[in-house]
Amino acid sequence: MASSNMTVSTADKHIPDVFMTDVLSAEEFKIEIANRVDRSWEFKGFGDTYRKARIPNLTVETKSAGSDLTPKAYTDTEQTISINVHQGTAFAVENIVNVLNNHDLKGKMTGKIGYAFARATDVNLAALFASFSQSVGNLGVELTFDNLLRAVQYLDDSGYGMENATWFFSPAQRIALHKMDSFTHASYRGEGDAAKSSKSGDIQMFMGAPIVKSNLITSPASGQHDNGLVSKSSIALIVALDTKIWNESVALGLKEVVAAEKIYGYSEVDRYSETPENITATDEAVVWLKGV
Repeated sequence: MASSNMTVSTADKHIPDVFMTDVLSAEEFKIEIANRVDRSWEFKGFGDTYRKARIPNLTVETKSAGSDLTPKAYTDTEQTISINVHQGTAFAVENIVNVLNNHDLKGKMTGKIGYAFARATDVNLAALFASFSQSVGNLGVELTFDNLLRAVQYLDDSGYGMENATWFFSPAQRIALHKMDSFTHASYRGEGDAAKSSKSGDIQMFMGAPIVKSNLITSPASGQHDNGLVSKSSIALIVALDTKIWNESVALGLKEVVAAEKIYGYSEVDRYSETPENITATDEAVVWLKGV
């Protein structure tokens, strides 16, 4: 027999595959939007439509001697939110899998349920941005500094201001901010802030409102995103049933089934503008930022 070496091919039956007890879990985006909207619309334990009446501002008149004032009367409208979103997810694991696998597959999959529902909620809330009546910019084009200032003016003009507002940007649009000298150049921000932004790669605030990156912003088409400037009171979320997990053993299927559900409602919230006696509700506290 000729001299030869044992190789990994010839010794294949002696070299086992090793499966680690840990797993490579899918990445999870940070949940940003649901935590920054109005949650004061509390679920009362029943009902599928929640209502709040609107009230306008009053006008004043000149009082003439000997004459009565004219009483004011308004036919008010209301804001409604329907609790009509019932979402669920489920998976089943045959008992033989639980016996033979070397890690807790059922437990690890169950751990993904909370994120699934939180993600779905943020996606639904982000989809509202494109319905805002006030907008700046163009889809597929990076927002300009003038676009951002105009968005701020929309809120200032209506009296809401930036105190309770949040900028929601896609990753691409947030990166685009670093191309604007107004955010990064020392001439605008001062040497200290400019150096800090350059080193950290982080621009946290603009005009008094936090800048938040969301990977769940709606993308109508490639290279486009529906970013938003949102005052907290302008979007409401009511959670009637937070994530509830069901476990069931199915004898005939020799398996364990895990199912989960969540029930909630959400809506853009419109108000009367400041103009006295105005009873037309509008969405003056939000701006659709069309960009990348």
